[in-house]
Amino acid sequence: MLALDDATDSERVADWIELELSLGEESFSRARMSSLVRDASGEDASESFISDVWRHLERRERMYQETFFQFEDDLIKRNDDAVNGRLEYEICLLFSLYGASTTTGSDPKLFERMAAEAIASHLQGDFFIFGWPVLPDIQTQIAERVRQAAERLRERFAEAPNSRYKDRGVDVICWKPFAEPDFDTRRPGQMVVLSQCAAGHDWREKTRELPMRSWQQYIHWASDPVPAFAVPCVIVDDLWHDVNREVGGLVFDRVRLLNHLAQGVQQVGLRDDLEQWRTEQTDEHRA
Repeated sequence: MLALDDATDSERVADWIELELSLGEESFSRARMSSLVRDASGEDASESFISDVWRHLERRERMYQETFFQFEDDLIKRNDDAVNGRLEYEICLLFSLYGASTTTGSDPKLFERMAAEAIASHLQGDFFIFGWPVLPDIQTQIAERVRQAAERLRERFAEAPNSRYKDRGVDVICWKPFAEPDFDTRRPGQMVVLSQCAAGHDWREKTRELPMRSWQQYIHWASDPVPAFAVPCVIVDDLWHDVNREVGGLVFDRVRLLNHLAQGVQQVGLRDDLEQWRTEQTDEHRA
């Protein structure tokens, strides 16, 4: 089994149950869950705490498009028939449980690459992975990266951000171009989404960090873009409205990301990178 680092947080415990089931555990009962929480925290879990964990899992099971787990009487059981999107599901759970840090090998760039596909799938459009550190085929200097993005979107480059900025809050740019077959004469003015991706535990501190006014200076958009925010956790109901208002645009939590990755990631090499990282992380966090 993997380490349960915070057995006092019902959402984190629910994440851990989901991941253990996905990695091969057959089932959990309430009694077994209570025993595992006691072993991890050193204290008996209250019935209300276990009920909270159970409610989180029931809510998630209803929202996931793929049935990764299911309930049977007093058991929550792994669904072996759920194959599509399982890798991406486990990647999100690993980020949600253990956070993201390049110093520990939990590379948040993998989450950005996944989120880019999911958001582009929602738009039925294209994407550009803008965030720092950059991918091999992307310009390093932010001024050139903004110019590169503007050229791909056929929007008007206006001015460069200050060179001290790495990505100016934008990790992924997604857009839905119109059906104009000739790229050279394609016109600006389209649905554009500027997304920030937060794979760490401090994601709530970042919901207001995307400076849309600055991006309206860098690129003279024919139609203003929409901000978005992507996280690997499931945002609970009593935070959902607040987070959406803080972002001022679209919110993609684990449920929405996975529901748009039902057939798995499609970028060349990304699946191999995710599988390797999953193996490394499960080995690192084995209890």
